[in-house]
Amino acid sequence: RLALTTAPGWRAEPAVAPFEAGETGEPAVVSFSVTPPARQARDLCRAAASIGGEEFSRGVVEVAYPGLPRRAALVPAAAILLRTDVQVAARSIGYVMGPGDEVPDALRQMGCRVTLLDSDALNRGGLARFEAVVAGVRAFNVRPDLRENLRRIMEYVQAGGTLVVQYNVANRRSPEQAAEVGPFPLRIGRDRVVAPDAPVALLDPEHPLLSFPNRITGDDFGGWVQERGLYFAAGWDRRYSPLFECHDPGEKPLQGATLYARYGEGAYIFTALSWFRQLPAGVAGAYRIFANFVSASKTASRR
Repeated sequence: RLALTTAPGWRAEPAVAPFEAGETGEPAVVSFSVTPPARQARDLCRAAASIGGEEFSRGVVEVAYPGLPRRAALVPAAAILLRTDVQVAARSIGYVMGPGDEVPDALRQMGCRVTLLDSDALNRGGLARFEAVVAGVRAFNVRPDLRENLRRIMEYVQAGGTLVVQYNVANRRSPEQAAEVGPFPLRIGRDRVVAPDAPVALLDPEHPLLSFPNRITGDDFGGWVQERGLYFAAGWDRRYSPLFECHDPGEKPLQGATLYARYGEGAYIFTALSWFRQLPAGVAGAYRIFANFVSASKTASRR
């Protein structure tokens, strides 16, 4: 039998479900319907399987990287449940995958239709069908097809589209590199903010990107995990507008975490905040802010 345990206010149906275990390693699929409370909530859901009088509530995950010994870790059978109010004005998203990227799943959970863009789509596909294109974690570092088609993507932005570029690693041979990642010059540096609770100031709280379709406040930066962001922009053209200022304790204020620019009829956003950590972790504010970013084509005319 498989049972789900949820926090008060959540309801799982059925409470317990039977299943049959086949050969070792053979999966069994069991479905539950989970209903959230009416209020905003972020809780854990835990699973436990009873087999032959024994209870199992952890799984084995193998950790393996080239050049490192293999390791096995026992992890709890648990998932994060998030109930929050997120409005998104863009539904069709083209996504350029980076390594280990889980952001597309978060976009789908927000109700977006996500299409993963391969080399053929970047070279010849019609981008106008997307309300936003998102470049994933370190995509410019690992996807030469993205770098080669940047001009084509910027033509899509100029015609009214939105491009959101997540963090990329600076050239290891130089403290900073001239980054061809946007419509105007910007330099990716090595600045980061490692304190996940470091205060974040909204430089222009009334900026349309922070007010539509979700009203963003300092509360949306609560509950972040591991860090604020990494590889911030170290310098940028005056046509970019920084949205946030933050810093680690005792360090200088940094404004290179997120830059916004109008380009033609569209919108461009460079953001080095760690969405790749916050969205899988179920951070409500991260969903709300990222929803505003992909909705920027609807926002540009409001400025």
